[in-house]
Formats: sequence, C-alpha cells, structure tokens
Amino acid sequence: MIVVGLDLAGLPSNPTGFALLINREFKTGLVHSNEEIFELFSRNRSALAAIDAPLSLPAYGNLRQADRLLIKRGLRVLPPTFVGMKKLTARGILAAGELRERGVGVIEVHPRTSGMILFGTAERKEWLKRLRKKGLMVVRDMSEHEVDAIIAALTGWLHLTGRTEEIGTLDEGMIVIPRGSL
Repeated sequence: MIVVGLDLAGLPSNPTGFALLINREFKTGLVHSNEEIFELFSRNRSALAAIDAPLSLPAYGNLRQADRLLIKRGLRVLPPTFVGMKKLTARGILAAGELRERGVGVIEVHPRTSGMILFGTAERKEWLKRLRKKGLMVVRDMSEHEVDAIIAALTGWLHLTGRTEEIGTLDEGMIVIPRGSL
C-alpha cells in the first residue's frame, strides 16, 4: 500500500513537498508543476493522496466548519479565503479534482495539527526523531515541505487503518486528523 503526502504550494513556482510511504519507509522530494504532481501519481499506484491544502471553500464567511472546530480545540489553521491562502485553496481544489478523476482517493490533512496530536509538539525535528524511534525510515535531511509531506502521508496511512477522525461537514469538506498519539 502506497500513501502519498503532499505539502502543496500555492504557486507552481514554489516547491511542493511530497512523501511516499511504502512499507514503513518514506521517500521524499520536491516538485513544482501540476504535471509533475500528476506524474508522481501515475508512476506510483497510491491508495490515497493526503493533501496539506484546503480542498473546499466555506459555504459563507471565511471559515469552514472544520476550521472552526479545529480552532475551538486550540489548533491553528488559516482560513481558506485568507489573502495568502486563496491561490493555495484554488490549486488544492483543482489538484484534488484531477486526482479523483484519475481514481485516486483524496483527503485533506493539516500536518501541523497532526504533529501536535501525534507528538505533542509543532517542532518538525522532534517529529522526525520520534518517527525514527518508532522504526519508520526517515533517512536524510530534508526541507520543511518534505517533513510536512511525511506527516501528511502518515496521517493518510492512519486514515486507511481506521485511526483518524474527520472534522467538518460533507457540504463544506472534512479535515482528517489522527485520533491519538502514535
């Protein structure tokens, strides 16, 4: 089973981190264009795409129900309609639609939230350290985009194994988060 985590950039000129989770080993890298992202999925028959980007818009106002519920839990998320998030949200909706058309399952994730739930910290170095202790192969230095993609892929794998919850509503979209620590 292959799960792909994407830390999607709002613009193709910026790096999008990806992580493939294959048999307890993460393979990571950076891509830019939508074509590179879709080619990644064509080469790797993934069971699921876990995307770190808003994949829907609020029915009204600036926040979706999922965003409100995470904020209520003390977790930090940005509104999909926030100036700096508009391009990311549009690209996320486009990528999710294209992947679904290609038969790939897609979920929205938020790696910072997953990291807080799984490891009790927002520190990426600590996430990697704890993953290594759990026997998950994370073998080289990498960008923060790749680290976020690793946590996205891990959240996707937890989702496939029934260890997540979906926050939000069907009409506005769901954010998938882990149910407890790793």
